[in-house]
Amino acid sequence: MIGLFDQWRIRAAARQARSRLERLKREGGLPRIALVKQDCNEDLYCCAPGTDAFEMLQSTLLRSGPIGLFTTFETDFLILRTEPDPECNIWREKWDPLRWCPVEWFESFRDHVPGRDHGQSWFAQAADQVDWSKYDIVISIDVSVPARITRQFPGVVWAYYVREIKMPSYAASFDAPISGQDLYLTHGFMPSRTRGKRHVVDFPYHFHHAGLFHQIAGRAWPGSERRGVFVDYHSAREATDAELARLEAFGPVYAKRLADDKADAATGERIPERSMSPEGFEALMRCKYHVKWNGRKTFGTAKVEAIAAGCLALVETRNDGSTFLQGKACSFDGFDGLITRLQAMEDDQALYQRSLDHQQRLLDYLCYLRPANDLIDAWHATMERKSRR
Repeated sequence: MIGLFDQWRIRAAARQARSRLERLKREGGLPRIALVKQDCNEDLYCCAPGTDAFEMLQSTLLRSGPIGLFTTFETDFLILRTEPDPECNIWREKWDPLRWCPVEWFESFRDHVPGRDHGQSWFAQAADQVDWSKYDIVISIDVSVPARITRQFPGVVWAYYVREIKMPSYAASFDAPISGQDLYLTHGFMPSRTRGKRHVVDFPYHFHHAGLFHQIAGRAWPGSERRGVFVDYHSAREATDAELARLEAFGPVYAKRLADDKADAATGERIPERSMSPEGFEALMRCKYHVKWNGRKTFGTAKVEAIAAGCLALVETRNDGSTFLQGKACSFDGFDGLITRLQAMEDDQALYQRSLDHQQRLLDYLCYLRPANDLIDAWHATMERKSRR
């Protein structure tokens, strides 16, 4: 948990970071950004270049991703054809050595996305067909632009995520960036920054702030009174009927269970449940609470989405990789502990509001204001180093 002194320090740092972003925006000092992924990537947006942010968000294959780039910076999203260069094939580590899914499964997304009538090749273009000089920073999801091309654009800062933190390239990138890249984005949003080399930048995959989804959807923030419980995907699939029935005491329950799975009509493959689908998105926007009490330990992506949408997040401590976002009043052990916490929130509106404000304040700083400023600083520092070569 974050102590009172650290909370005070974060508030001061957040004010300074927000003021700087606003000033840079007024002065035209923010970088122009391209976010790019390969046509075999099974996450993020599946849409044509120039698609508006809300439609792009709802086109995602799984997660909301760094959608805050599109409300903060002048940002384009591009799908690129997967290049044969070694640096553009780190995605294969999800099969060798991790053995998650065969390479052919990832490649199938080029021709057909489960549940849709198209594949990602519909929107993909070759990396050498893009005028990269239009951008100050290009951010790849698993390196998408080969070094033979990045070398042709020294005025661009090339940054990348390794999307899955279990991939060998994730750990290796802390020592040195992958060939042709300048900056490594770690996914990190811990209160204390990662201690790493100058190419390492803590930048979350879920680059979000409170009210982000309302802004993208053109809705008022914080909106009307909220009711109900959004059950995290991992908990919903293991929840019993009795557990879900007890949650109904706190309003309508949104929980996608195994029985709710849908299959692709052409291939029979399961269509992943997405929080950004129209039904899931509306549930996030109306529910008062987002809860998780079982299932595997998670990094915090769903929690961040929920807080950004206006929910109060309560996650069981032992299964939570980001307890620092919650506060003591929202942490618990076991399903009975969750019910106790929810009842306490319902009985004490002031406690609920304090807890909500606490989560949103931390989210704004750790998942938005600090990483935005750190990326800007790293952009300037990298360009300065390049100019001295």
